[in-house]
Amino acid sequence: MEKIIIGKNANIKIVTNEELRKILLFQKEVIDFMENKEWFKPLTEEEFLEPINHNDNVYIIMYNDIMIGLLVLLYNLPGVLKEYKLSSLNYMLIDSIMVKKEYRGHKLQKQMLNFAEKRALDLKLDGLVATVHPDNKYSINNFINEDYEISHTLNIHGGIRNIMVKTCKK
Repeated sequence: MEKIIIGKNANIKIVTNEELRKILLFQKEVIDFMENKEWFKPLTEEEFLEPINHNDNVYIIMYNDIMIGLLVLLYNLPGVLKEYKLSSLNYMLIDSIMVKKEYRGHKLQKQMLNFAEKRALDLKLDGLVATVHPDNKYSINNFINEDYEISHTLNIHGGIRNIMVKTCKK
């Protein structure tokens, strides 16, 4: 299989309300194939609708007409960010980031993190935050390789999670 690169042979598409069912099925399919399902808390229909209706913040990665990735971003929601115990509430939350099993290994999570950072910079936000299960070494390494730091650990989203933070360089 050729190397998948967003912007070349794959693209990021904004999700609309009409595609909600497709997104929910995609999320279920990805989680069903995860060995460690406790690493990921699935988003509910309402948790998808909020960012879909708030400035187009749910994205899918399409490759050859196949949905291969999902990215959910939240910002300008200080009430949501309070539970993360951050020094600033002017952050973008990466609420969900996932890649279909057979398309892993193409650095798609890294490409989606770069996309999220560009969005945060465009919005003049202070940084980005995400949660990662402490045993999910692949995701932790991907975040660290993109200059995120483990800020602290919290019991959030149904279990212990590392709070990964990246400060935007303006």
